[in-house]
Amino acid sequence: MTAGIVQTLIAYRGENYVSDRDALPADVGRLVYTDPFAFLVGAAFDRGMPWKRAWEIPYWIHRKGMLDAAKLAAAPLDALSSLLKSLPVRPRYGGAGTLKSAAELVMEFGGDAAAVWSGASPSEVRRRLQRIHGVGPGIAAMAIRILRDDWGMFRGQESEIDVKPDVHVMRVFKRAALIAYESEGAALEAARRLHPAFPGELDWPAWQIGMKWCVAGTPNCGACPLTAICPKRV
Repeated sequence: MTAGIVQTLIAYRGENYVSDRDALPADVGRLVYTDPFAFLVGAAFDRGMPWKRAWEIPYWIHRKGMLDAAKLAAAPLDALSSLLKSLPVRPRYGGAGTLKSAAELVMEFGGDAAAVWSGASPSEVRRRLQRIHGVGPGIAAMAIRILRDDWGMFRGQESEIDVKPDVHVMRVFKRAALIAYESEGAALEAARRLHPAFPGELDWPAWQIGMKWCVAGTPNCGACPLTAICPKRV
C-alpha cells in the first residue's frame, strides 16, 4: 500500500504539475521567475501567510525602487522596517531582519543572487539559504525544489532535495499512513526512505492534495486522487 501511495503521488505530479508562476499575478510571476533576487526574497517570506501574498512582497519592493541587494544590505534595520510597513503586502514573519540578511548573503556572492545556488549542490545551497534570518530547512527545501523544477537547476542531484514538511504535506502523509504522526522530522525521513531518488518529488502532489481535498477537518476523500488506495486515517 505504501509503495502504491508513493507511485500515485508521483503519477499525479507528472500529470498535473504546473509552475507556481502561473498562479501568481502576471507582473509578480514575471518578476520573481526572471529576477533571482526577487525569487530569493519571495521564498524567504513564504511562511505564516498565504503563499501568493508572500511572493508579492518583492514585487512591491521593486515598485518602490528598492529591490537591490546592495541598497538593502547597506540600509539600517529601522529603514527596512519602514520600507516593509509601507508596502500593500507585508510579511507576517521575519521582517527587516530577513530582508537584510537575504541581501547580505547575495552581496557575499558579488551581488548576484543566482550565484548563491549556481554550481553548488542542493545540500550546500540549503545551508546557505538557512543563513537568512527565519529561513529553516522547510523553506530552503521549497526554494531548492522550485529551482529544480522551474529553473532547471540541480539535475542529477535530486536525491539531495527534500520535501517541505508543511501542515498540508504532514496531514496527507499521516492520513495515507506514510507517517504515524504529524511531525516535520517524520515527514522528511519518510520521503527520503520511500523515494530516495528524489524525496522532494512527493512535495508538490502532497501539498496540492492537502490544499484541495485532504483538508483539515472533513476531507473530500471521494474526489482525492489517492482515494482508491489511501487507508484514510482521518
